[in-house]
Amino acid sequence: MTEVKGVVIVARNGDRFDMYQDPKDYSSALAQTTALGEAQSHQLGALLRSIYLSPESSSFIKDVEPSIVDHKQLHVRVKAGGEGSVVFDSAIALLQGLYPPHPKNKIELANGTTVTAPLGGYQYVPVETVEPGNDRSLEPWTSCPNFEKHIANFHSSDSFKKKEQAAAPFFNQARDFIFGRDAKLQNILHDFMSSQLMHNKTYAYRLPPGLINSARELADFHEDGVFSDDNAGGIGNIAGRTLLYTILSSLERFSAPKDPLKFVLVETSYHPFISLFHQFEIVKENPQFKGMPDFGSAFAIELRAGPPPDSRDFLRFKIKNGTGAFETVHVLGHKQDIPVTEFVYRIENAAIRSNKEWAQVCGSKTARLNAASFGSDVGEALEQAKVWPYSQAVLLLFGAVLLALVLGVSQRVKARSKARKLRLHGEDTLLVSGVQCKSAEKVRYV
Repeated sequence: MTEVKGVVIVARNGDRFDMYQDPKDYSSALAQTTALGEAQSHQLGALLRSIYLSPESSSFIKDVEPSIVDHKQLHVRVKAGGEGSVVFDSAIALLQGLYPPHPKNKIELANGTTVTAPLGGYQYVPVETVEPGNDRSLEPWTSCPNFEKHIANFHSSDSFKKKEQAAAPFFNQARDFIFGRDAKLQNILHDFMSSQLMHNKTYAYRLPPGLINSARELADFHEDGVFSDDNAGGIGNIAGRTLLYTILSSLERFSAPKDPLKFVLVETSYHPFISLFHQFEIVKENPQFKGMPDFGSAFAIELRAGPPPDSRDFLRFKIKNGTGAFETVHVLGHKQDIPVTEFVYRIENAAIRSNKEWAQVCGSKTARLNAASFGSDVGEALEQAKVWPYSQAVLLLFGAVLLALVLGVSQRVKARSKARKLRLHGEDTLLVSGVQCKSAEKVRYV
């Protein structure tokens, strides 16, 4: 039995209503989470708690605070992408299960009064939302010209054409159950059909047995082809390549003796799971993990101390598909835990570390070339600056308001200057703040 020093959890959102994704560039429409999805994520959080935050567990993280969350030990990154609030809602539900309300979450005031947090000691965990307009690490596949070329190449490949031809009977049968959607392999019909099957009683009564399984098999084939590549550093693996930086940075911090970080949660969609499973060569020995993971799935990367007398650190990988249990898998051809040094050496060159690197890989000429690393080294900059990790959207809004005020003052100053010039030259009319005045001499400012 070896000691766990820290863990990175990559979690997929819970159940949602169907979401449309453009088959050419994967831009998506808004979706809505469901009570089922929130329950799935909460259940995952409770399971993670029992594994990593319970002192009785063999995988209990060394020196972690199990009851009251220590914000220095936990960092949470959440994809705030095209599907809207679905991933964020799932993250909050997971955290409720990971650190449930606790009666010790209270404070004693100077007058002797004790105040307990609402809902019996509810614990509020800071969350870093990652919006693709500012940080491409959790949704790098959109607005990426080279990835769009990769998709087009896959759609024109012989394997794709053969698969679509073989699936013709399915598409003919499915037309009555997709309500006008294009019956083509490049469209993920399973997303709509599975959502209707789960939430529409009439649809569930009518759908022929076995049709949903065929839809899932085709969706898995399609998504596995889009979000994978033969080379770990290939464009098809871009969903995993940007997430790799967060993983590697977290492992480095777990290894640092004075760094308090113990638990990193990345809440995201299904896309990076596919890439990571290919990059780490997990699917070579476990082909059942090809394609899309189910709602509420998770991928755990544990940093463990080596068994004595080995002084090295090792990595153990575990996968939980949907409501199933975690199972240990091995990576990069190993049959057991892999030394951290070997893993980093073999995979680090595939990582994309910043928006600037992402733009170069994608061939994007219009992207904002921010050279800063993704996630500010997993929140370390936020901790050092002693600032609260507000959503980047809030910071952008504040900046926009400030810019508007500055521009407004500048326009008023220019208008006054113009009025004075017109007055000196004897002009009869001028335009001030959009209002035409007949006499410059009568213009007054308040």
